[in-house]
Amino acid sequence: MNKKAIVVLFPIFIVFFASLFSSKHPDTLETFAVNQGFEKQAKEIVLIFNDYNLPFINNQFLSSFCAGIIGLVLLYILYKTIKFFEK
Repeated sequence: MNKKAIVVLFPIFIVFFASLFSSKHPDTLETFAVNQGFEKQAKEIVLIFNDYNLPFINNQFLSSFCAGIIGLVLLYILYKTIKFFEK
């Protein structure tokens, strides 16, 4: 297997396994806000990656996996953009 294939497949492999452990439960920051009583002050906004999922995909694992892949693509685009402007 060549180096480029490893560079592409390894992040996808990591996203795949991270998606297995994603949870609908609140993260630590949300739990802290609830415990301290200031969660009502937060502004509720609708995002495409709300809770690291895509709202239009009903399968929890597939939704998290696709959101992770989209995140990887966005990071790659950002990386290439920065590299382009460094030249």
